[in-house]
Amino acid sequence: MIASRFSASISKRFLDQPLAYKGLIVIAVPLICFLIALASVFLADRESRRAENYVRVTFAIQSDILELHALLAEAASGVRGFLLTGNEAFLAPFNKASVELPTVLSSMRPLIRDSEQRARLDEMEPLVRQKLAGLSALRDGSGRPEKPALDDIRKTLLDNKVLLDTLRTKINEMREREDFLLAARTGEADAIRDRSKWITLVGALFGLLGGVSAIMLMSNGIVRRVGALQKEAHKLASGQDLQSIPAGRDELGSLATALQEASRLLKAREEALRESEERFRLLVDGVHDYGIFGLDETGRVVSWNVGAERITGYRADEVIGGHFSRFYPEDTRQTHPAQELAQALAFGRVENEGWRIRKDGERFWANVVVTELKDEHGNSRGFSKITRDMTDRKKSEETLQAARREAERASQAKSEFLSRMSHELRTPLNSILGFGQILEMDMEDPDAQFSVRQILTAGRHLLSLIDEILDMARIEAGRMDLVLDTIDAGEVLQEALALARPLAEERAIDLRLDDTPLGQTFATADRRRLLQVLLNLLSNAIKFNRASGEVRIVARAVGSDVLVVDICDTGSGISAEGVERLFRPFERLGKERSTTDGTGLGLALSKHLMEAMGGRLDLTGTSAQGTIFSLHLPIATEERMAEEMGLTHAVVSVPGDIMIANVLCIEDNPQSLNLIENVLTRRFGCRVMPAMLGELGLALALQHKPGLILLDLDLPDMRGLDVLQRLRSDRRTRAIPVVVISADATVATRQKAMTAGATNYLTKPLDLRLFIKSVEAIGCN
Repeated sequence: MIASRFSASISKRFLDQPLAYKGLIVIAVPLICFLIALASVFLADRESRRAENYVRVTFAIQSDILELHALLAEAASGVRGFLLTGNEAFLAPFNKASVELPTVLSSMRPLIRDSEQRARLDEMEPLVRQKLAGLSALRDGSGRPEKPALDDIRKTLLDNKVLLDTLRTKINEMREREDFLLAARTGEADAIRDRSKWITLVGALFGLLGGVSAIMLMSNGIVRRVGALQKEAHKLASGQDLQSIPAGRDELGSLATALQEASRLLKAREEALRESEERFRLLVDGVHDYGIFGLDETGRVVSWNVGAERITGYRADEVIGGHFSRFYPEDTRQTHPAQELAQALAFGRVENEGWRIRKDGERFWANVVVTELKDEHGNSRGFSKITRDMTDRKKSEETLQAARREAERASQAKSEFLSRMSHELRTPLNSILGFGQILEMDMEDPDAQFSVRQILTAGRHLLSLIDEILDMARIEAGRMDLVLDTIDAGEVLQEALALARPLAEERAIDLRLDDTPLGQTFATADRRRLLQVLLNLLSNAIKFNRASGEVRIVARAVGSDVLVVDICDTGSGISAEGVERLFRPFERLGKERSTTDGTGLGLALSKHLMEAMGGRLDLTGTSAQGTIFSLHLPIATEERMAEEMGLTHAVVSVPGDIMIANVLCIEDNPQSLNLIENVLTRRFGCRVMPAMLGELGLALALQHKPGLILLDLDLPDMRGLDVLQRLRSDRRTRAIPVVVISADATVATRQKAMTAGATNYLTKPLDLRLFIKSVEAIGCN
């Protein structure tokens, strides 16, 4: 139990160590065990060799002891033989012993470590020297002249024999001791060898144990955990749930924790992705107005939503895997699908509209958006295609286009009708007002002149009514032609005041202009139309004023870009109900208490004209003491003002003699011809050549080369503008002045005529004074 806990504790501590430390341990443990085993073997071998050395030393000592005994025995035998024979050859062993015995004794001393043997050796050395000395004495006594006594020899021999026996006893004791030591050391060497075997075996086992421990540590601490991490990594890659990985504070433990965290995050992201995909799927499936489906790189359908099924009639199982070209008509099926995919690849997105085919063969108009899909590396992964059924819109557009064409035809017909009505109404008025003006100039009877003036007044009122009706029609049709220019506001106000003053004097109305705050200010407007609006407002202020009342014009600049003109009267004001109907066409306010003629178009037309010129007309105030109308106009820029300031106005004086003998009048209306002929004959004495057809007029112009050509634009056989262009294209008639006299008072027609080469453009009914001045100007030039 304790060992198990200790092992678990060691394993836990090992798991918590860094991988570098684990690697060091795994390498060090078997290495240490190997070194310990190697040291054990080395120590055992050293002990074995030391024991064997002891045995060899013992053998060497025994050999020396035997040699010592042999040398002593041979030395004694040799001396005895010498004594008996006198032959010195017997002394050779003695001489050898004398030389070698000291050497043997000296060589034995360092080998003997046993104290008992060393003591015996110490006892034997003097005995050996004494023995050698005794033998040397026997040898020497035998060689002297005087022979020693036999008793002396015997005594010496006995002494030597006793000494030799003592040495033999000592030598035997030493040999027995060495035998004992040899047996003991041999047993010790055997024991050491046995112990060495066990030590070697234990060292091998310890090394094996260290290797196994290292392998177990490596397996449990690293390999097994790495294998477990590898398995968990494969599970993570395949999306499986991870099992619990043994925790640790090392790198593998951190990696295991990271894998667990990655698994958790991956699960969370997969869950979020699944939720997102589910929401997207529900969103896509819930879209019924759009067909949303995916295509692979070749154009085959890979996904399909409910909207696509509703639009095309195909179910998902009928479409997925098939090519999306099936939705295209036969005439475009081979080209359009490939072009759409190619354009999506080139530009990332392509949108177009065209006819498509449903499952039942019905055609529908589709708006299609094809978008290329790319992965995070920018590689193409297919396409998404969004289709919307636009058939209803297409039908509506076609209906609107048809209605627009019909409206344009109606507008053209209306314009032609208005132009024809203008011509048909102005043409008789031309005769009425023209001959009326001639009568007014010829008659001297006051009563007759009054009657003619009444005719002229009624005719001019009818002409004003026609002009206002035509202007309202042009505004409603968006064809009001304006010539915006930089005008001197004070000059226009003065002109309007001068034109309205006779009407004011008839009713004793005080008409005043207060333009002191204005100074010289230039505005951007159409001069003729602005004058028309001012005269309309001044006329109303005079007509609906009280007797001996007052009309005051106040002009001022508001800031640097707006001109405001207030027209104030002292009339009875406008009711609240009247204010609401003030600017409606054909609404005549106060007609029940006024005998003044009117059409109810003046204020409506004036408001439209002001808005068309970039300004506005407002009712600023009304009460029982009077009414105030305010005009707002944009002030011209400094550059336009500088241009206007630099303009010079030339006045041409007309001499009395006019050098025009023949006048060609190309006019199909007999009354207009008679009027023009009457005026020219009586005023200038000219000969008038009439031509009621365009071709006839061209022929007369070439034949007679008149000094002036008067041209109507509405001719029976050809357009008047064509006649003008042919006159200007022929070098023979190119220099003849041409004055256009037409019932078409539109600015566009006037500009066309002037561009084609007309010298002047006059409208019917003719203002005879203006007509006479125009002829006089041409005749003077």
